[in-house]
Amino acid sequence: MKFAEPIKDIKKISQIKNILHDTWNIRDYALFTCWINFWLRISDLLSLKIRDLFDCDWWINDYFEICEKKTWKWNKIWISVKLKKVLEEYKNTYPDIAEDWENYVFFAKKSYPLWLKPIWRIQAWKLISTWAKDVWLKWTYSTHSLRKTLAYQGLQNHIPIELISERLNHQDYKSTKRYLALTKDET
Repeated sequence: MKFAEPIKDIKKISQIKNILHDTWNIRDYALFTCWINFWLRISDLLSLKIRDLFDCDWWINDYFEICEKKTWKWNKIWISVKLKKVLEEYKNTYPDIAEDWENYVFFAKKSYPLWLKPIWRIQAWKLISTWAKDVWLKWTYSTHSLRKTLAYQGLQNHIPIELISERLNHQDYKSTKRYLALTKDET
């Protein structure tokens, strides 16, 4: 099995966002943006429902709490102002999704009604692979790549590795270093 790389070039992240937004693919734009901002594994991200991100009046929550499937640890995820703008655009694009709090945020487009089933993990992998190819990234990218991207970019912005380790729910910062396969120059 190949090692999943984080996206190290911040310009590539912007290019992916621009492509998704400019092609009016708002579900994928919201998925990508949440994926690189929420610190979650793909299984937890895809399980998000409307009730997690929005309140009963369709206001975007400031945060949500989730019990991670792999570790059974609770994680409090804050929603930034920039991410709220993306979710506002999502809400305006898919107003029917508000009919039920149990609808999935990242719905499978081939299901009917659309929001009854989430995107599958394999679909998410195909999306990240396509996005990487669209911006000429040549390494191996997987569903773990965007979680790693957030951690890697955090390190580049001088966030302490101990804090990143805590947000990823890793046991210690050494696990995080292994997870990111950091070189001595990058730590």
